[in-house]
Amino acid sequence: MIAIYARQSIERPDSVSIDAQIEQCRRLAQEDAQTYSDVGYSGKNTKRPEFERMIQDIKEGKITAVVSYRLDRISRNIIDFANLLSLFEKYGVKYMSATEQFDTSTPMGRAMIYIVMVFAQLERETISTRISDNYRYRSAFGLFMGGNTPFGYDRKRIPLDGKKVSVLTPNEQAPVLQRIFRMFTSHSSMVSICHELNREGIKTAKGNLWTNHALRRVLENISPCRADERLYDYLSACGYNLANGLEDFDGEHGMCLFFKNKNRNQETDPEEQTAVVGIHPPILSSEEYIAAQQILASHHASPGKRSQRTFLTGLVQCQECGHSFGIKFTQRGDRHYAYFHCRGRESRGVCENNKFIPAEELESGILDLCIRHLSKVDIKQTPSEPEDHYRVSSAQAQQIRLQINNLVDNIGKGNSVVDGLLTKKITALQTQLDDLNQKTRVQKPRPVISQATLDWLKNQLSEFDKLELPQKRDAIQRMIKTVWIDKNGTIKIEYLF
Repeated sequence: MIAIYARQSIERPDSVSIDAQIEQCRRLAQEDAQTYSDVGYSGKNTKRPEFERMIQDIKEGKITAVVSYRLDRISRNIIDFANLLSLFEKYGVKYMSATEQFDTSTPMGRAMIYIVMVFAQLERETISTRISDNYRYRSAFGLFMGGNTPFGYDRKRIPLDGKKVSVLTPNEQAPVLQRIFRMFTSHSSMVSICHELNREGIKTAKGNLWTNHALRRVLENISPCRADERLYDYLSACGYNLANGLEDFDGEHGMCLFFKNKNRNQETDPEEQTAVVGIHPPILSSEEYIAAQQILASHHASPGKRSQRTFLTGLVQCQECGHSFGIKFTQRGDRHYAYFHCRGRESRGVCENNKFIPAEELESGILDLCIRHLSKVDIKQTPSEPEDHYRVSSAQAQQIRLQINNLVDNIGKGNSVVDGLLTKKITALQTQLDDLNQKTRVQKPRPVISQATLDWLKNQLSEFDKLELPQKRDAIQRMIKTVWIDKNGTIKIEYLF
């Protein structure tokens, strides 16, 4: 089978669309081909969902050739591309470019590919450097550099030195932000604050329900903090690069912090970040902000690492609200315990699922069910058997359930007419929720699984106790799409084949 791969990082008038890339590749392939396309992903690395799916299919022997519109659709990193060519050679896969004449079966063809890749990577690095230099120049003036608008502010365009620039202006959520900091510095827990905000119908800046993660981001954001002498001393002691002298910390402006994250999963050290006095008005005092940071530092316990103790990470979800089941750790004396529980209930307070399932019990049960499932898999029947693929539109369903709960709480607080109207509204919302659940139940053909993969999985599960955690997770995630748990504790596994 021939694979067609297309990628488009951002949609611009001068860029070649995904559809146009695929159409050009089909002319070269001259036969039916499997299409893989990633929209919104850069070519600087290979962390792309459809690309990774194509690589997995190559390793399973399903693909004999790969066609892309141009080399840089595959990758702009010469090391990644070199590794990819080695992979192609290992599995007997030929690469073809629809607009460039390359033949990977000859030494000259491979040499030409490497030359082109050198220039593609040079172009990417040049663009990246130019953007970074411009970013640093503009950040020195304390301007808002884009991204998510902080909670409590709106973005406004104003003229500055003959150009239109973005600045932050406080909005109607500013008092809520002050209240959040007062509650947190008064030692209210993050969970209780989230529950209170969600019950009152107060949304995040993106219009979502509050979670511990969303609340932490708001508490850590320095933008609303008053730039005064106390904050200057605090930032200096923490090791931040200060773009302004003490005289600029006049107490009249908020703050900006630049170069905060290397990537989504890795924080940047303070000495690599630059703090700049902004041109926007502050909302919080420096005392409130610093007190909150000290409490957060005392709470910081790398929450993501503990969840990595289970091979079910990211697979378990609540049937009632669609949110994930996370692990809660407790200790009694010298013994430690771990339980799976619904994060929709724990962090948002919007779900009725109050089940706490011991982690060892759930893991053991899932393993037994997987072994039983593998024993029933028939390679010949796998491609044609349909599966009941259940998807939950968690955000929309969650909003409806929250509205129903709020309406139920208000029944009995008014007269009979008001109660009748509330009951009518609740009935309409419940009908809407039932329709949503029905629409998200679709029939989906099961993917093909090779005999080699099936044998490998059986072997891994037979020696499961001897495997390291990453190996266990890899085996289980090749079998399971989702583990659903309802409020009665009933477990339903959605398998990948």
